[in-house]
Amino acid sequence: MLLLVFFVGLFSSPTETVGDSYVAAVFEHRVILNPDPRVPVTRHEALQHMTKNLDVYEEQAARAAQQGMTLLVFPEDGIHGFNFTRSSISAYLETIPDPQRESWNPCMEPGRHNNTEVLQRLSCIARRNKLYVVANMPDLQPFSSVTQQ
Repeated sequence: MLLLVFFVGLFSSPTETVGDSYVAAVFEHRVILNPDPRVPVTRHEALQHMTKNLDVYEEQAARAAQQGMTLLVFPEDGIHGFNFTRSSISAYLETIPDPQRESWNPCMEPGRHNNTEVLQRLSCIARRNKLYVVANMPDLQPFSSVTQQ
C-alpha cells in the first residue's frame, strides 16, 4: 500500500512564516466494500466499486472546503476496502509514477498514463476544492531485477 498526498498550490511561497497555519480534517466513513473481496474482478468492475467510495470522497471534500479546511485525510483502505488476496487485488492497482523522476498532475494530464483513473479522480478532487488530500490506495510497480555487486 502507498500513502498518496496530492498537493494543490495553496501557498504563494515555498517558505512559510511562523504565523502561517492550516486547517486539517480527518474523514472517516463506512467503506462500501466489495461483497466478495477474495474473488478476482475485471478492472471495469474494480473501478465501478471504487467510484462509489470516491463519490463519497468528492462530497466530503466539497464540505471540508466550504468549512475552510486546507488539508483532508481520508481513511486507510477507504477507496477499495480490504480482505483481498494477492490475485483479487490486482484489478484495483494503479501504477503510480515516481514523483522524483517525473512531474505529473493527473487531473491536468489525464491521458499521460494508462490505468490511473483513481489518481486522476483524487487529483481533481484536490484541485477543484483547493485542498491537500491524503488518500491510501494500492500501488503496482514494475519489477526490476537488481544485480548485487
